[in-house]
Amino acid sequence: MSYLEFLLVFVVGPAGLLVGLAAVRRRRSPTAEVSWRRHWSGVAILAVLAVVWTTPWDNYVVARGVWGYGADRVLGVIGFVPVEEYAFFVLQPLLNGALLLFLLPPNLPGTSRWREPSLVPRVSLAVFAAVAFLAAFLALRVEANLYLGLILVWFLVPLLIQWLFDPGTIRRQWRAIVLGTIIPAGYLSLADSFALTSGIWTISPATSTGWMVGNVPVEEIIFFAMTSLLLAQGLVLWHSLAPSAKPARP
Repeated sequence: MSYLEFLLVFVVGPAGLLVGLAAVRRRRSPTAEVSWRRHWSGVAILAVLAVVWTTPWDNYVVARGVWGYGADRVLGVIGFVPVEEYAFFVLQPLLNGALLLFLLPPNLPGTSRWREPSLVPRVSLAVFAAVAFLAAFLALRVEANLYLGLILVWFLVPLLIQWLFDPGTIRRQWRAIVLGTIIPAGYLSLADSFALTSGIWTISPATSTGWMVGNVPVEEIIFFAMTSLLLAQGLVLWHSLAPSAKPARP
């Protein structure tokens, strides 16, 4: 199987199915979901941010030999990264966003409290992120920690921005965020297991901790979890900033 075929089967197909199911539910119960127009505009914004933020990181990771790909499994390469990988940067927000249509509450618009002081949670989250960032940075000194350290160092930054922006909304919507993180991260890790078994891509043992779940390095699971968390929190915050619907006049 090629990387393109992998994307079609494991990402595009499930995303399309979820969108179709959500569309059916929307016709039957228009008030059961958040605004579609705002939701998909948020997904589009997050997809652009994902491409911008992840592209330099992924090129560096491939250049360092952390992961590689079968030359006969990809259409081409831009920089060090297959073109299909850039497509994945866009398709993961599509897949996760389609799932979140079933998880986000319809009353989410207008609930943002980002102007509230929230000093204690903001300081606590900042300290936690700083300690984790320092630990990840120190871990980069050991070759076997390279992949894990690069993931944590790079993706803790946008996570911290989200946490500091509106910790109250994130706390209130924790159920949707947890499910919107665990479900896609678990699914993509299973898909990753298939890709690794099929030789579509490989993970270098020299730059990985060696901790495995089945045949999947724990770093891969952490990557999918952190990116899914970013997408879930991003969409929660995006919807919470929307003006709340005005009650209809009698």
